[in-house]
Amino acid sequence: MSGPNAEELQASYIVRQKTEKWCRNLERLMRRERLTQSAFAKKINARFFGSEERFSQKTVSNWMNVGRPDRQGHVRPFPKYEIMLQIADVLEVDVEHLTGDIECETRSAQNASEYTGLDEDAIKQIRSITLFEREWQMGGDPEMPGAIASGILKSPGFPRLLEELGRLASLHDRRDEIMSRVEAQYGKEISSKAFEYHDAFVSAGANASEAERDEADDINESVFKSAGIKQSEREAFIKAIAAANEAIDNCFGEEQSLEQAEGAARYAIQKQFEQIVDSLFPPKFIR
Repeated sequence: MSGPNAEELQASYIVRQKTEKWCRNLERLMRRERLTQSAFAKKINARFFGSEERFSQKTVSNWMNVGRPDRQGHVRPFPKYEIMLQIADVLEVDVEHLTGDIECETRSAQNASEYTGLDEDAIKQIRSITLFEREWQMGGDPEMPGAIASGILKSPGFPRLLEELGRLASLHDRRDEIMSRVEAQYGKEISSKAFEYHDAFVSAGANASEAERDEADDINESVFKSAGIKQSEREAFIKAIAAANEAIDNCFGEEQSLEQAEGAARYAIQKQFEQIVDSLFPPKFIR
């Protein structure tokens, strides 16, 4: 007897993917709504069947275990499509989200996300501002929030604002990279000790007197002992200290550069946003 062909294997894989996504999404949405299996069954019954108890806790359990075998070894099937629609309606999502065909909870949100490049939470936030799904109305005018949001997005300065925000977001702190190069070159143990004792280690200058060099040697000998540096490690340790000092200086320069760049970016953002506001609402009462 021959084994399954490629088409059967592919079909089995697709079904397994669908059942896994269904179970995962159904459980997540029920947990979000704080619904037990019994409570979920009662909610569907009440919405679609009135007093009739069409579904039970056991029914919901079967829904949550689609694709998995029951006690008799029979694989639990998907509910009928009509029931899937009822499940989705109660959870306020589309069936396609339950089966994993779309990431967003509704097809309209999915289309909006694909068209705009915004994620679902951002789309919901915009919807909550521009539509009537809120308790307040700006200035008593229900259309004003949408008009202002549209004005901001259509403003010639809005792309420039995003560009400035992008500059701020792209600032990269290289200090960890600078420090890690020392470790990569001299090893974790030696570099760690070099950073710990770099302030205590003394480097006698080229023009130092013999007495100054002797004093430096005595101090450094004490550092070797305190750091537990073996004779065979001393040359590498001295080089690691020099590298550590250079890295610390570079990190200080990096910090200064980041502070200046961030300050400039934030100032540019504030000015650009101010220009957008002025374009929408030219000053009337201030000079």
